[in-house]
Amino acid sequence: MRCRFLKTRALIIYLAVVGILLAGAYYSPTILRSSLESYLPLDIQVTAPHSLTGTDVGPDSRLAGTTKPQSGRVVLIVVNGLGDDDFRGLPALKRLKDGVNGSTISAGARLFSGSVPAVTPGLVTLLTGASPEITGGYNLDYPSPTTTSPSPAYQLEQVDNLFAAALRSRNTTAFFGSPQWQSALKPEWGYQAVFPIEQPSNDVADAVLNFLKKKSANFTLVQLSAMGYAANTFSSNSSGFLQARESLNTALTRLTSDDQIDLSRTTVLITGDWDTLIKAGDRWAIPLLMVGQAVQPGDWIWGKQEDVTSTIAALLGIEMPRQNIGRILSGLLSIPPVDMSEKLLALVDQRQNLSRAYRARLGLPLPIAVNEPLAVDAEKSVKVASQDYRLGLYDDIEGVIDPVLRYTRNDMGQAREEWYAQARLQRGILSLVLALIPLVYLFYRRSLLLWLAFGAALVATALPYLFYAIQGRSFSFNTARLDALRDSSIWRAGFSLLVALVLLSLAFDWVEGRQQKLVGRVDLDYTVITGLRKAPFPIARLFMVCVYLLGGLLFFSAWVWWAWYYWRTGIFGPFGQTNPPLPPDLSSSFLQFMSLNHTTGFLLWMLLAPPIFIVIFWLKRRLLGDGNSDDEAQDILVKSRARSTGKDIIKT
Repeated sequence: MRCRFLKTRALIIYLAVVGILLAGAYYSPTILRSSLESYLPLDIQVTAPHSLTGTDVGPDSRLAGTTKPQSGRVVLIVVNGLGDDDFRGLPALKRLKDGVNGSTISAGARLFSGSVPAVTPGLVTLLTGASPEITGGYNLDYPSPTTTSPSPAYQLEQVDNLFAAALRSRNTTAFFGSPQWQSALKPEWGYQAVFPIEQPSNDVADAVLNFLKKKSANFTLVQLSAMGYAANTFSSNSSGFLQARESLNTALTRLTSDDQIDLSRTTVLITGDWDTLIKAGDRWAIPLLMVGQAVQPGDWIWGKQEDVTSTIAALLGIEMPRQNIGRILSGLLSIPPVDMSEKLLALVDQRQNLSRAYRARLGLPLPIAVNEPLAVDAEKSVKVASQDYRLGLYDDIEGVIDPVLRYTRNDMGQAREEWYAQARLQRGILSLVLALIPLVYLFYRRSLLLWLAFGAALVATALPYLFYAIQGRSFSFNTARLDALRDSSIWRAGFSLLVALVLLSLAFDWVEGRQQKLVGRVDLDYTVITGLRKAPFPIARLFMVCVYLLGGLLFFSAWVWWAWYYWRTGIFGPFGQTNPPLPPDLSSSFLQFMSLNHTTGFLLWMLLAPPIFIVIFWLKRRLLGDGNSDDEAQDILVKSRARSTGKDIIKT
């Protein structure tokens, strides 16, 4: 009776412990997501530009950082939900892309966006040209709302943008769009007209065209949100969505027609905010189409979403936003070499200033200060390009500047790695100690059954990642939403655990026999007969294997990953730092999400593991036996060495 009570109590304790761990593992991804999304814009002070061409002095001088305008006005049209398929489905875009009678009348590009969108996709990136490492405010599970990310208004207040740069360069600005976007803009940033998010696109186009004909502005931002709203609210075949799509087609036809808008002095850019149709590595891609003044018709090219910012600044001749990391899409522009060279020199000056300020904010030395070869070559290239400009040698300047632009972006990535590496030595020692603590107990026990359980746990932990890779999916956030990742992780963990239980059932009898040979004794003289009986079904030992397996799964699936993530980022498990200078890299964070979800799956299935394991083991014995011969069972008496004494041994 007492034995039965102890077994029942052990089972209750097991279920209670697993349940508590399951609850913690289930909510850990939510805590980690909130911690990562709370990253604020990087407080970085970028110095004002200075002219590398000498155009800031003399009778025709311009403000430092500004260049000769190439377009009288620029209209940036952002269509929420615009994808590459819309260029085939909307007649207005198809006409612009294919041209008339086979002649192309526009230029276009496919722009890489991030693997995760911003809280308000498109707005901050297109206006600042900065990445989430600088602006913050990203959403790891779009369109699921986030409550901890900084607002777009706070981001644009902390990070330089096209509206602020245009005003500094004495240009005028305007905005037409939804209240969500308008709330992020300052009142002093020019004329602003607000429409409901479901307002038909053609109605917004009416207001834009009237404004351009009567008042106009150098830079106008237009948001057409009705189609995106309809796509999220109705089905793709509903009348509401089809009406929104038809209204968008009419609006784009009018906004790109020379009859409605003077394209000889206006450049129109049409792009989307966020789309998941085209996947390129760990990023998505959105389309961009340009028509009008200073546009060079031709084949489509590849670029980045941040490139729109510097391209618009180049067209207007305004100062580049100071945290911009984009490049000028020179392949889409028809600009004289002398003017393009001036704009490239203004861009490289801004990028170098940003790179220096970035390192200063992280407390890192400048590469040029230690005579790093790449930094020295970059400085020489800038001097050569500046000299070529003064000598009138404009054709080769882009080739000289291009490696410098690549270097400045790579140097910022290198600075992030250096900043993280500063504390990784200390964290590495602590992480190693944390990872090895459970193994000390493993060696202390020296139980073959414990080693078997940990080996099966290692196999079970590795299999979900193998299954994920076999599916051809990348380890990045653009592969699946977090809720879908959790659901699939639970099933991968369940199948992997089943494999581990099968392996344990096959090896259990052999390991038990091996353990008896190592710690027991053989009495061939039959001097001790006690204990010579048929062993009962080992339910208690099987249950102990499940306990060992639970410990192994927690070690390999959670503890080891937590130690690795702490070494990589300084974040232990789901608990992040408060406003760190840099966010953790998204690749490491995605793997941490996977480990937490797999741990949730393992713990969920471990609630059912004991009875399932007993059934599998019973079937194994019914089909394959217990692995011991009848002769061995009759001739060998096994007794624990721990209970044996010298009196048990009788010599003959």
